[in-house]
Amino acid sequence: MGDNSSVPGYGKAVASLVLGIIGVILWFFGFSTIISMILGIIGLILASGSKKEGYEGGIRTAGFVLSLIALIGGVIAFIACVACVGAAAVLGFAS
Repeated sequence: MGDNSSVPGYGKAVASLVLGIIGVILWFFGFSTIISMILGIIGLILASGSKKEGYEGGIRTAGFVLSLIALIGGVIAFIACVACVGAAAVLGFAS
């Protein structure tokens, strides 16, 4: 097993993967969709930066995919929350 830490873009790929995992966990368990969206965007930026530096490993791909899932899932959950609050206000459940 080689040491990939000296490969250009490897650090950004790992950071993208970590942010993608944390973002998916946050929206999947309903903790914070806003933070999930922010982490997804940062993860996508880091994954693309890693690709620009020449790193094409599986870690970068996994980080990109998980960051994208975190972003899309966070947006969907946020829209669902806004829709529920709006429906409750229209129906008179919120005061």
